[in-house]
Amino acid sequence: MILHVSSASDRFWPVLRALSLHALVWSGWAAFIPTITIFAVTRRTAAWPSLDPSTGQLILTPAVNGVLLIIGQITSLALFLLAWHFLERKSLRGMLLDRLSGAWRPFLLGILSALATIVTVGLLMMASGAVHLTLRAGGATGHASLAGVCFILAAALIGPFTEEIESRGYLFQAVSRGWGGPTAVIATAIVFAARHLQNPHASAIGIVNIVLISIAITLGMIFLRSLWYAIGWHVAWNSSLIFLFGSANSGFSPQAFGISGISLFSSSLTGSDIVTGGAFGMEGSIVVTGVLALEIVFLWRIRARSA
Repeated sequence: MILHVSSASDRFWPVLRALSLHALVWSGWAAFIPTITIFAVTRRTAAWPSLDPSTGQLILTPAVNGVLLIIGQITSLALFLLAWHFLERKSLRGMLLDRLSGAWRPFLLGILSALATIVTVGLLMMASGAVHLTLRAGGATGHASLAGVCFILAAALIGPFTEEIESRGYLFQAVSRGWGGPTAVIATAIVFAARHLQNPHASAIGIVNIVLISIAITLGMIFLRSLWYAIGWHVAWNSSLIFLFGSANSGFSPQAFGISGISLFSSSLTGSDIVTGGAFGMEGSIVVTGVLALEIVFLWRIRARSA
């Protein structure tokens, strides 16, 4: 649903509100009060997390980082949904977020599209010799830890849902109402990629690929008129990186959260980071750039034919 309005206030204020929310979340201030409240309770009841006796600051263990990640995502999700309801005065259908009864088809199509993309990338990287996959024989270790549970939830479920509400749900609709669809696609992609600049091991190619991922997801969402497509795509993409290929997800690796052996395959990288993606994961590979560019052209042509 892309609406066009002529009022100057409707052109600027929704976009300004959306960008302000992104800045608030990106800065970390949005999660500040929930974090200190939760940690004050856990410190009082369970003496967790531990403090450095010399500085009095939190000791950032994998478990603490995992909890911080979850708190940040849930806070952001709540903030954007509340702002959408009380500031924009719109229902979730205004985000193209239909009821669950109508969500399964676009959600499934998003999953299938992401799987096709990531499998194509994997096969091309294997053919180039950049990645070697071995079927994992051993079991997972550390997967039941607090850090492991937080990482899996954040990367494969809560994170994708939250990021889609923030970007293609709120920001895209705010921009498209006043400035049109093409501008909204580009603006959403830029902000979506900028939110990944602070990720560990972020690279130029990785950020370009995040832009392309955003454009591809947004075009599919517009074509199907459902945010559930974007959510399905995002969930499947992140899950495939982690549980299929054992790759880092936008710079975040399972090993950093104390878990290993959770993927179907173990991967070893050979050659330049430009091809393998390096520590940022497969999203940092130029192979992903080519595949996503072709996917965008394909989606654009489908959109043009159906217009």
